[in-house]
Amino acid sequence: MTSSQPVFKSQDQPPAKADPVPATAPIAAKPAAKPWWWRWSEPVVVATIIVALIAALVMAAAAGFQSVKGDVRDSEARVHEEVRTSEARLTERIQANETSIQASEVKLREEIQASEARLHEEIQTTETRLREEIRASEARLNKRIDDLRVDFKEEIKAVNNRLDAMNDKMDRLLEILLASKS
Repeated sequence: MTSSQPVFKSQDQPPAKADPVPATAPIAAKPAAKPWWWRWSEPVVVATIIVALIAALVMAAAAGFQSVKGDVRDSEARVHEEVRTSEARLTERIQANETSIQASEVKLREEIQASEARLHEEIQTTETRLREEIRASEARLNKRIDDLRVDFKEEIKAVNNRLDAMNDKMDRLLEILLASKS
């Protein structure tokens, strides 16, 4: 703040600047001294008091601002710490989930391999049973074919015997016919 020159009333002005006292006027008595409390009402004193009060308010506001600034820094530090803690917990959860997923994948692979092994074993068992059934079926069919061959050979033999018998009869009949013609 700039200090200003005190403003003097005409009675407070120094003699050089005061209104000239007429020479004909009797010398006036010196004004009475102002009481001490009257000095507090002078503009310089009032301005000094106001400046001091403003300075005290500014200093109090600055101290309050510094306190708020410290509180803000503390809050920021707490928030940063909470964020770091939250990130650490989140990272731990993610790692735990990844570990759980990997364990699940391993378990699932083992179950798939066990299922594939059981399925492969069932397929081999079924193939073996089917081969045995096919062999048994082939054996039954071969026996049936052999039986049919035997039956067929016997029938052919019987037919051949009948044909031979008919040939014999035809030969006799032909002989008889030829003999009767001659």
